[in-house]
Amino acid sequence: MTQPLPITRLHLTARAETPLHLPPYAGSMLRGAFGHALLALAPLPHADGKPCTLHASCPYCQVFATPPLPAHSLQKFSQMPPPYVIEPPSGGAQRLQAGQTFGFSLVLIGKAIAHLPAITLAWERALRTGLGTQHSRCTLLDVQRENGQHGNTLPPAPAPGQHATLHLLTPLRLQYQGKPSRQHNISARTLLITMARRYQLLQDIHLGAAAPQQDFATLGAQAEAVQIAHADLRWFDWGRYSQRQQQEMKLGGLLGSLQLHGDLTPFAELLHLGQWLHVGKNTSFGLGGYRLA
Repeated sequence: MTQPLPITRLHLTARAETPLHLPPYAGSMLRGAFGHALLALAPLPHADGKPCTLHASCPYCQVFATPPLPAHSLQKFSQMPPPYVIEPPSGGAQRLQAGQTFGFSLVLIGKAIAHLPAITLAWERALRTGLGTQHSRCTLLDVQRENGQHGNTLPPAPAPGQHATLHLLTPLRLQYQGKPSRQHNISARTLLITMARRYQLLQDIHLGAAAPQQDFATLGAQAEAVQIAHADLRWFDWGRYSQRQQQEMKLGGLLGSLQLHGDLTPFAELLHLGQWLHVGKNTSFGLGGYRLA
């Protein structure tokens, strides 16, 4: 498998102009501010955040409210995976004073990269308007591509072996029988097939007819032969307030590390790309982030 799907990671640096409280997990806060700012820049009004009639060129539609693909075999929901991942500041809850700086990252995928000017403008607006319940004003100081990266092609995947360790940087929410997987029921197959589904959907959205198609029957059989050899996991609970549902939502997930053992050759590139794409539910908030060793 090659990587025809353009992917890039941006590192953003901001300065708090008034005291800022970063919650234990700031991904949802940043996503909400970004969405409101991007919507304010849209050429047409949007009803309930749905795609507008100019969705093919509208930055809000193309980045934040991806129109669904009709009758897609892998996805029956009204929306497809958003082409971005917000990676919030690490370090948990923090109280920043005026003048202190903080950083976070943004992964852009496929068509979203073409909207980088509008995306940068949206972040400037979001930070200037203010973050959190106190609407703490901030200033965007700098936007840098990862490692001075040119173009949108990532470094090649390392040669696969029989072992790979995933160090979970943000809560991982995999579904098992309709509920988030816990330490006792997480499986290598679920992890790997969830990665494969996400990558296939993103390719289909952003590459169209040119998207390579994965053989999920074969991948499923290959994933069955991979095991979790060791896991050191803990559950991390955090919540966000949903404006749409008008209630607090719990979005806990697994943190720690897990080691895969088996023939990882078919999954080497997926595991590599997952360090940018993340895996599981709520990846737009930055959940499901990991470092591969």
